[in-house]
Amino acid sequence: MLTYNPTCFRVTHNIKVLVEIGVTDSNIARLLRSKFKLFHINHIHVLVEELKHLGFHPSKSIFSIALIAKTYVPKTRWKAKVDAFKKWGWSDEDVLDAFRNQPHCMLTSVEKINSVMSFWVNQLGWDALALAKVPRVFGASLERRIIPRASVVHYLWKNGLLKRNASLTSPFLYQEKLNLAHNKDKTTMV
Repeated sequence: MLTYNPTCFRVTHNIKVLVEIGVTDSNIARLLRSKFKLFHINHIHVLVEELKHLGFHPSKSIFSIALIAKTYVPKTRWKAKVDAFKKWGWSDEDVLDAFRNQPHCMLTSVEKINSVMSFWVNQLGWDALALAKVPRVFGASLERRIIPRASVVHYLWKNGLLKRNASLTSPFLYQEKLNLAHNKDKTTMV
């Protein structure tokens, strides 16, 4: 005899919701493998509509990351993260733009947000709003990536070796191998 299993029903229903709105099979499979808890929530349709309203397209993988962030970060912690960004001069719109650009930034802890901002603003003297354009920096290791690269950029900037319109943030976006190759190419041009 078959019995009703509410968990199985909810998981099946949530998969159906994601399929109907256009989330790709590969993104659903990835979510099932890595974030199965996401399929147990009762209000997935509400989150999906909220993300669509924010401009996320369900067929893109970034939609899945945004869904994870909205599912796994409770409202009180979400507000604490927004407040942390605002403490450093970001507006609500800056936070939303950063989330749209890189949803991972809302999966970062408040402590990490404040550590990166403190280093960026207080130690380097750079504008906190620059990070709103490249929120991927918040996912990088402060000790292994941000501080070493900032030291090089700061040295180049202080010694007039960077052009006036040079981006202070782009060196933080490259992966280590790409960054080394990118910098090697640039040194041959100097």
